[in-house]
Amino acid sequence: MYRSLYFKIILIFVVFMITVMAVVGTVLLNSVFIFYNREFVAQLDEYLSPGSQLREELTAELASDDFAESQKKILSAYASRLGIDKYRNFYILDETGVCLAGSQEVPDGGVPITGNILAAMTGADGKEQIVGAEFTDYAVPIKADGRSAIIYIKDTQDEMRELSWQLFSIIIQSVMFGLVIAVFLSFFLAKAITQPIQQLTRGAQLISEGRFSERIEVESKDEIGILTATFNRMGSILKNTLAEVEGERRKLETIFAYLKDGVIAFAEDGSVIHINRSAIEMFGDSYDKEKFNFEYMLSLFSFEFTQAYVSSDEEGQSYIWRDVQLGSSRALDVNIGTLRYQDEDVERDGLVVVLHDITSRYELDKSRREFVANVSHELRTPLTSIQFAAETLLEYEDIPEEMQRQYLGDIVGNCDRMLRIVTDLLTLSRLDNKRTHWKISTFDLTDALGHICQMLQVQAQEKNQTITLYSKSSSIEITADKERIEQVVINIITNSIKYTPEGGKIDIFVSKEAARTPDVEGESAKIVIRDNGIGIPEEDLPRLFERFYRVEKSRTSETGGTGLGLSIAKEITEAHGGKISVKSRQGVGTAVTIVLPLKTKLETVESV
Repeated sequence: MYRSLYFKIILIFVVFMITVMAVVGTVLLNSVFIFYNREFVAQLDEYLSPGSQLREELTAELASDDFAESQKKILSAYASRLGIDKYRNFYILDETGVCLAGSQEVPDGGVPITGNILAAMTGADGKEQIVGAEFTDYAVPIKADGRSAIIYIKDTQDEMRELSWQLFSIIIQSVMFGLVIAVFLSFFLAKAITQPIQQLTRGAQLISEGRFSERIEVESKDEIGILTATFNRMGSILKNTLAEVEGERRKLETIFAYLKDGVIAFAEDGSVIHINRSAIEMFGDSYDKEKFNFEYMLSLFSFEFTQAYVSSDEEGQSYIWRDVQLGSSRALDVNIGTLRYQDEDVERDGLVVVLHDITSRYELDKSRREFVANVSHELRTPLTSIQFAAETLLEYEDIPEEMQRQYLGDIVGNCDRMLRIVTDLLTLSRLDNKRTHWKISTFDLTDALGHICQMLQVQAQEKNQTITLYSKSSSIEITADKERIEQVVINIITNSIKYTPEGGKIDIFVSKEAARTPDVEGESAKIVIRDNGIGIPEEDLPRLFERFYRVEKSRTSETGGTGLGLSIAKEITEAHGGKISVKSRQGVGTAVTIVLPLKTKLETVESV
């Protein structure tokens, strides 16, 4: 048995290595051909697309008597830019596909008619490419004054095949080298796994026979070593534990009644012997005292995301651990074990179930996974753009200066976007961990809002928008971090500018609330930023302040945002003891309300 496991581990390791290398090699080779075909078309489109200088020159030569030779000279002058070499040639065909001239001698029987040539005969540009074909070709029609010709460029792909064969040879060598290493490592891995399992099995057999004094030698400190030590301890205490179970039963019943974990004991027929208060609260409305039994309990659980671990003691009793879902809003860690009890001097086997509420842990894990996925997605997009631009600049030395500046601009722009994302993430991290550098001071909130409105007027005027500040008091003194509060307001107003159409208006209302509000204790300042923009769907409002949440998937990236601004605004506001909320209707507009205490409980702290 263990010998077969030994070789299964080796076989799995080797097959995995070969499969990975084969898949990587296949994808790599296919990607090379796809890239070559794409670049072939892109290179020729640059010089032969409608309106290009070369195409205009070729069209002008149709008026000459010997236009084929004239066009040949022009194409020869552009040979290096068109990539013409021993693998790539150009031909000048008449409107019926007959070859008139070319960069090499016209082959016997003329140039074979391809799908792209047929497309050019109909007046369209023929540039369709098939991955894996023997050649790639490109055909464009040239027409003027009732005369027409076809410029046909054909690449044999011999150079590409030579490169692919070299790449294939390297992959084969890598596979062979990796295979040798995989076999070598798998021998050691298989031995390291199976040897302690053999020892553990022999020890388990001794314990199952009741030989509790026997000890299994513990050589490792990993999980198997811990399990072995557990078996040794179990042999020492099992007799005493079995003897004490009955005496401890009544004591445990009292303890179970006050446990936060739910505990249920089931009889041999599945009926309930005991259920504590916590278990009843966990089942809520689903608990029916008349119907409740073991089968009914299992019917309430969803096992879609469960993991189970089954073990056996020396008497063959099994214990199952599962994470299950109860309804749509609660997740439980369920431990099910056998229970031996006395019923009228008859020893019977029942079940004991322990329920631990892990809803908060499950939601936290889910939020973390979503956050990591969102961060990865947000960083991957600019990184992909940077990689493409950098590879293009590195690959092609003759790129025009204007295009080079465009690519460099793309790189800088995407770097700026990543920097903004990282900066916002660091800000949120400091806020979450209470490591933010607060600079608390007393300032005039009305005056600060006025400066913000003046600063953003230029941006708003680009869309013919108006920003108006309304204040019930000429001066509202507030003690807070001025820079952070301004950051919150600027973020909200900037969003209003972005998502309000041209000619829209943005109104800012600020007032002093003397009495206690539902959101903030004591005196407070209230800021309302209202626009008549596109609005937000009602179903998106509850999740609006989540990190990276977007009402539309492309909305943030198109407007240059990071998807973190509202999250930062919420964290800063709540850190000051305030509250931020949003009301919106699609097609009508959005109103963001910020309520801040006049005196925050925060203190000035140095950056940690």
